[in-house]
Amino acid sequence: MRKKIISLLLLLFIAFSLTGCAGNPGGSQAAQTGAATGNGKKLFPIRVAGDGTANGEVVIGNEVGFFREEGIEIVFTGVLKGGATELQTVAQGINDAFIGGHPYNVAQAIMAGIKVKAVAPGMIDDPEFPHVRYLVREDSPIKSLDDIVGKKVSQSSSTSACQDGYLKLYLKQHNLPLDVEWVKLPNPGQQEQALKQGLVDMTTSHPPYSGITVKQPGIRQVGTSYDIVKNPGAGLSVRGFSEKFIEEHPDVVRAFCRALQKSHKWINANQKEATAIIAKKLKVDNQDNVSVFRYEERGIIDPSYMELWVKLSEDINLWKPGAIKATDLYTNEFAPND
Repeated sequence: MRKKIISLLLLLFIAFSLTGCAGNPGGSQAAQTGAATGNGKKLFPIRVAGDGTANGEVVIGNEVGFFREEGIEIVFTGVLKGGATELQTVAQGINDAFIGGHPYNVAQAIMAGIKVKAVAPGMIDDPEFPHVRYLVREDSPIKSLDDIVGKKVSQSSSTSACQDGYLKLYLKQHNLPLDVEWVKLPNPGQQEQALKQGLVDMTTSHPPYSGITVKQPGIRQVGTSYDIVKNPGAGLSVRGFSEKFIEEHPDVVRAFCRALQKSHKWINANQKEATAIIAKKLKVDNQDNVSVFRYEERGIIDPSYMELWVKLSEDINLWKPGAIKATDLYTNEFAPND
């Protein structure tokens, strides 16, 4: 009985820590198939959460054509909302792949009884393309991350191993009190607007909106996630499927991983073209105001990066030490050979 209660609480925690889903739970994969390659061969549909406008390698790679090259049709099922999470919709068969989130999201889902596995890396952290930027107003008394004690800091979810997680880690590393008022602002643009209006003292900002915000007059950057952790693994996101999907469609999973790696390499080498795609999707006139992530070009999920995330999550008390192992979260079985 106690285990059931813990699993239920973990599911509820995940539901509040991520954004929910509006995908149609009905219908089968076969009903969504229909697109074909140039030689008439049908593409395999992979359903994912979102509306095709998010800032990610699946959206960009889909636009460029890497998934079609691998025989895959990406089917966007709708923006997450309403309390369900991307990983839950994968478990329920609403979506096939999860394409957002970090290792800690996968860990929380697995501990809640959801049978999923990460199969490919996504973004990583980089000094020039930081995962998270910490921004304040130009006239703010905050000069460094040391000064956030007693201040209001915005975040997009109630608890995250990134965003506020990095800051909690920073405060712990520097023996500073965890006296910060976290203000949840989940919608795109809300955090930046609240900062400009003086409703919060600092915003935690991701691409693509951090690229817009940091260039606005009166905004100043005081730190990044890379400044805190100083490791590319700090930005690691992962992509994956349910264990059932992996077992039933191993060749599709392998093709998906190849398409992701192609997308990663192309985005890193073609930043201007990549940001142009995102700017068009977001209907931003000046693409110079949009930023994209730096992506892992190796096809494997780096074991040391996964260990870093598990340790980070333990350090900020997302779960107890030893509750889950990094090796429980992923497999490199389907990684491209190069």
